[in-house]
Amino acid sequence: MSETNMRKIARRRRARMQRDGKAVSPVVATLILILVAVAAAAALYLWLVAWQGSVTGNIGQPGPQSTVTIGGSTSVYPFDAVAVPQFEANNSGISISNNQGGTGAGMLAVCHGAIDIGASSSLQTVAGLEANDGCPATTVITTVAYDAVDVAVPAANVHQLGSISFDTLTAIYDGTSGGAATLLAPSIDGQTIATTPILDVAPWSTHAALAWDQIPACVFGAATCEGVAVAEALSTSVGPGIACVGNAGLICANAGATPCGFTVCAGGTTAAQQTAMIKTVARSDASGTTQSFEARLLGATSATGFASSIAGLGFSGCGSNNLIADCGMAASLTANGNPGVITATAGNPDAIAYASDGLIKNAGSGVIAIGFLGPAQAIDTGSSGSNGGVFPTTGATGTIAAGIQSSPTVPNYAGWRPFEYVTTNTPTGEVQRFIQYVLDPANNINFATESYEVSVYSI
Repeated sequence: MSETNMRKIARRRRARMQRDGKAVSPVVATLILILVAVAAAAALYLWLVAWQGSVTGNIGQPGPQSTVTIGGSTSVYPFDAVAVPQFEANNSGISISNNQGGTGAGMLAVCHGAIDIGASSSLQTVAGLEANDGCPATTVITTVAYDAVDVAVPAANVHQLGSISFDTLTAIYDGTSGGAATLLAPSIDGQTIATTPILDVAPWSTHAALAWDQIPACVFGAATCEGVAVAEALSTSVGPGIACVGNAGLICANAGATPCGFTVCAGGTTAAQQTAMIKTVARSDASGTTQSFEARLLGATSATGFASSIAGLGFSGCGSNNLIADCGMAASLTANGNPGVITATAGNPDAIAYASDGLIKNAGSGVIAIGFLGPAQAIDTGSSGSNGGVFPTTGATGTIAAGIQSSPTVPNYAGWRPFEYVTTNTPTGEVQRFIQYVLDPANNINFATESYEVSVYSI
């Protein structure tokens, strides 16, 4: 009630009292008016205090003035998950929406203007993005870190697989493809099937499904394998073999015979483990991880061809769909995203898979990486526990960095790949600020270290 109205009421009340013979003295009337004025002033003061508090509170906690959206690779997502909160803490007016769904989805989304930054975990080109995803010619690709694709098995590793070569890995995925694979491995562990009598029989010559005891436990030429001082070489015949001395989970030659045709076969401590069929795991969504798996780990240069050396490895894989179906392959198990593949692998003792190096090495992943050997690559004799295969390690002197640098002194890890941000134009405004923040040397090294990746400043 306003002060004016309160005065009117007081005058009417005084007039009524006068009519009734109960007039109020001028002194009392004045006191009443003073009390009314004080009450009105107090009410006004309280309202002003509340309003000022609301304004002050809004100033102290401002909402974001703009939002930058990122979407794409499930491999890049953990790297961004480290960078985003630190950027937001230093840029209160900008909110970052960080999403995942696979490189394929990210490239389509950014090319069609649905997001600001598309996150890719495979080497992109402007021409390829134009042709496959409808991106404009003004598209810009920025490398922000490096990762790798690793061969993964459950952490328990009951079959004692120590290392694997690109052609053995290809043969395993060929075997679960039901005869549909077009990328057919001509060799096993570097030994040509057609000219190696003990391998030129089923299941190797027919590219059929393989049991665990039908693959070598380590790469050809490894001097020791999973603690067994027996060099990995060809055996003289195919037969049952015996448990290896020093590691009962492996199968060694008995009178020259083994079930895999090599001196040390994968296996297990029970007959059921040894003869269990290998279960392959693959991504169900289009992904840069699958494209890198095909190109870098299987060594594919097309749906039917292989690179003949590490230097010959590219990034195209078997085709542009970024699915193992491009190689005519099918997996025993499929899952969405790197996290899905890792979960499926960790939960099946007979599984073998491919996934992001950073996510595999994350504590509690439930899987481990296996040493790997690319086409025509010499075995690694210097890395402890690699069993002859090159083991992916991060950092400035790690094998992932060495692979990027093509170091002549450090074993090159074939599975390396870039992390890239794709924008449809030269980044400006808030998008530019975020990318610059990620590429700041101190920040970049920190983000890569926290997410088990390789900084762009480590190569």
